[in-house]
Amino acid sequence: MTLQRTDVDGVPVFWVEGPAPLTAHLVFRAGVRDETFMSAGLTHLVEHLAMSSIPDLRQSHNAGVELAFTSFMASGKAESVASFLSAVCSSLTAPDFGRLEVEKKVLTAEGSSTVPPATAEHLRHRFGLASLGLADVPPPALNALEPEDILRHVGKYFTAGNAALALSGPPPEGLRLALPAGPARRPVNAAPLPVPLPLWFQQSGPRLGLSLEVPADTEARREAVRALSRIACRRALSTLRQEHGWIYDIDCMHFFDDDGRGVLCFESDPTNQHAEDVRLGLLEILRDLRRHGPTAGELATEVEEVQEYLEDPSSAMDVAVAAAESYLLGRAAVGPEDKVALAHGVTPESCRAALELLEETAIFGMPEGTRPEDDSIRSDTERAVDWLGGKEFRRGVRGVLAGVPGGTKLFVGEKGVTICADYTASITWDDLVGVAVLPDGLISLIGADSQQIDLRAEWFSNGRQAMDTILDRAGEGRRFMPALP
Repeated sequence: MTLQRTDVDGVPVFWVEGPAPLTAHLVFRAGVRDETFMSAGLTHLVEHLAMSSIPDLRQSHNAGVELAFTSFMASGKAESVASFLSAVCSSLTAPDFGRLEVEKKVLTAEGSSTVPPATAEHLRHRFGLASLGLADVPPPALNALEPEDILRHVGKYFTAGNAALALSGPPPEGLRLALPAGPARRPVNAAPLPVPLPLWFQQSGPRLGLSLEVPADTEARREAVRALSRIACRRALSTLRQEHGWIYDIDCMHFFDDDGRGVLCFESDPTNQHAEDVRLGLLEILRDLRRHGPTAGELATEVEEVQEYLEDPSSAMDVAVAAAESYLLGRAAVGPEDKVALAHGVTPESCRAALELLEETAIFGMPEGTRPEDDSIRSDTERAVDWLGGKEFRRGVRGVLAGVPGGTKLFVGEKGVTICADYTASITWDDLVGVAVLPDGLISLIGADSQQIDLRAEWFSNGRQAMDTILDRAGEGRRFMPALP
């Protein structure tokens, strides 16, 4: 199996000879993490509009949006695949907005996510409502996205300089990829929230999760992270499932950033009765790997599995796609021989180094209704709150009737908004990512750390003045009306 490279119309093409029929992935370095809270869903909407205008060609075709990539896929006869790719480029270059409102409804009904929900919650708690943290954000202002927003996004991200094509065979004769010129676009780096770690939070479902930061500044380090994650999952299945019967399965996802940092996210499925047993069991597996590293047998199994995988002809497409994605991230393409060499290069020491930040960067997501028994681990509800000052608005008579707690005060000032009630919360203007305005008068301020403050004018004396000031400071660009069920 040999990775080959050519160019078509300025777009790099990576291909590996694989089994028929021909398969193609046209990959753009554009994904959910390139959006903002207010523009969430924009990339997915571009993909829907492009696919809705593709004629019914005679091949299997699909498309998808991930955190960092958008891909258009087809499989079939070479000439049909070439026609599909040409049609995709045409539809991206000149979007048809005739189906815009319909596709917004389709996207809302689809309700898809780029990563499993439990992992998405970890990313939000670690990074807030930006970059990787947007994986946990249903598009709040989808209905407000206009053709000019789409054209601006397409012009920035869906260009020849920000695309790569992966094929399971040589490029079809006469293939054209007519895309506008444009520079490569690196992902928006994920900046961790300034919160003390380790931390725990309650998942919104039955899954248990554990995430941690890992070093990922070289391909060798990234390969060590991948290897140890698989080894940790095997150990968990052996002990937590086979020995104790506490889980059925365990998964792990990794996310690597341009700044050399990465995140590992494990998630599993214990019952509430054994949630703490599984948290402690998984933590001990990782601690043991940090102390001693994997065994020689575990590392040998890793090499054998990589070799067996690459010997399977069906892996050709995966190799080509991985090369295309690496290119778009500004990294060297990793061919089959490189992949085997990287697997051989993983050592106990490199795996131990990958876990060096385990204790100080761990976040635990506990299944709904459970919590860690270790009281020294902070909860995400234990927030340090800054009082931002400003004009004071006290609870009014209608607030009393509405059940607003006694002593509630709202402060709106130059720095932001603070509410003091049976809880205290603050959101600065700089950290305000959106304000939901409901028809019944409720407004919800949403902060970059996903904190939310709900307010009504009638709760406070002169409350209308407070709401007007908040809406004015938010501006049109941060206000939206949520879609009603």
